[in-house]
Amino acid sequence: MQLDRPAEPSRKLIGLTPLIDVVFILLLFFMLTSSFIQWQSLDLTMSTGEGSEVSGEPPLMLSMTPDGRLFLPDEPLVLLDDNRVRDLLAGGNKSVILTPNPASSIQQVVWLLDQIGRLGAAGVSVNTGAAE
Repeated sequence: MQLDRPAEPSRKLIGLTPLIDVVFILLLFFMLTSSFIQWQSLDLTMSTGEGSEVSGEPPLMLSMTPDGRLFLPDEPLVLLDDNRVRDLLAGGNKSVILTPNPASSIQQVVWLLDQIGRLGAAGVSVNTGAAE
């Protein structure tokens, strides 16, 4: 006796064409909605330890901690906030010489240079030589 078995349903395969279309639409969506970084330049003067142009006031010497905070080398326990730096820069065309900590990242140094420039420094230099 022969039994009639129902035929197994055939598996429908997913077509690749609609899948590729969806991937391209998603790629286009993310490319159009993403924001691109606006690159800005930062003027930087590297100090060589030799004399530079003579001005009426000596530059403000600042040092930084490994975590990127500013302090005066003469007062190592006094960490400076934005208002204190603005007060130190007030009253003239004062330039700043920043001595970075060897453990600091370049991103922290660049961020501090930008921040000091925004607080009113006439010029910002980086002291790359060893502290004496």
